[in-house]
Amino acid sequence: MRRTAWLAVFAFALLGSVAAPAASVTDGTLLVASPELEDPNFAHTVVLVLRSDTNGTIGVILNRPTRLVPAKIFPELAASVGSYTGKLFRGGPVAPARLLFLVRGLAAATVQGPEVVEKVFLAGDPETLPDIVRLADGTKDLRMYAGHAEWMPGQLDREIAAGGWETQPATDEIVFDANLTALWDKLTKRSGETVAAADTH
Repeated sequence: MRRTAWLAVFAFALLGSVAAPAASVTDGTLLVASPELEDPNFAHTVVLVLRSDTNGTIGVILNRPTRLVPAKIFPELAASVGSYTGKLFRGGPVAPARLLFLVRGLAAATVQGPEVVEKVFLAGDPETLPDIVRLADGTKDLRMYAGHAEWMPGQLDREIAAGGWETQPATDEIVFDANLTALWDKLTKRSGETVAAADTH
């Protein structure tokens, strides 16, 4: 399939058609799981929202790195991955055989996908991987996710209203944080400090 045709299918199937944003969550929002959220798929997770509209919400879990090498799990990408030494991330329970890439820096110039956060672009076309890997500064500029998270229309709003998630704005520094195992703790602490500061005024 030609790249342009693949991108069209990818954009429609994964991100949905363009529609009005959902009420409380927009593209680039961070979903920080509350300590009480017990779903094993999402406990202590930080999710980056890739697209949220009237069709529902799609995101990837940022802080579930694995020890798996992408080329071993997806051997058809071995030549494309090249010198990339990063490990695979578990992006979510939906479509675990589908790879998504978050890219920034010089490598972002090769990406035709949307800018999810300022300076952070979404890609999913394996044909672009050789150029992305060549220009990326390793895991500082490129992260690979197997699978994604998905909510039906209204579902995420209900979970937020029930206290399952805190929402925060994302930045490229958060998305590419070097210490992802501590990311949930850091963002939960920041949220608590913000609430405490608001209570003092």
